Amino acid sequence: HQVTILGMPLGSNRAHEWQAFAQAARNNPELLFIVSAGNNGRDIDNEPVYPASLNLDNVLVVTSADDFVRPAERTNWGKIAVDYLIPAERIALIDYSGEEVEASGSSYAVSRLTALAAKLKMAHRQWGAADIVAELRRRFGNDRATTRALNWVSSGYIADPLAGAPI
Repeated sequence: HQVTILGMPLGSNRAHEWQAFAQAARNNPELLFIVSAGNNGRDIDNEPVYPASLNLDNVLVVTSADDFVRPAERTNWGKIAVDYLIPAERIALIDYSGEEVEASGSSYAVSRLTALAAKLKMAHRQWGAADIVAELRRRFGNDRATTRALNWVSSGYIADPLAGAPI
């Protein structure tokens, strides 16, 4: 159906529930899956959450960052299992009733990185999952914030592109 990027802000603690997903991801390496690290306040390298802990090349795992480039309160992290910290706290959204609300957590980090990946894909339609992952690592791998983030995640920090922009 021409889907190339899937945001998956969900998970569980039971690996067996994710075996079909793992097989589908392995069988479709051109697809990019962006998944949540979860919101249990734990290191998922030691206490896994799935599908985040499956270690698949075409899966990026994200969690929400606080203002100090650390995992936000109650969100999960992992120097091996989690790829990026992304600012996703107190995000203004419109809920299903049409009301403005604030949302927080690793699920919203999924939405933010999925949007960025989609923007990259729009500019480079021939890119597959590996190309998008390589570009993200190239762009967000060498700044001071990323160096601090490596205490918590494997690949770094992706700052809000509008931080400091005029409103």
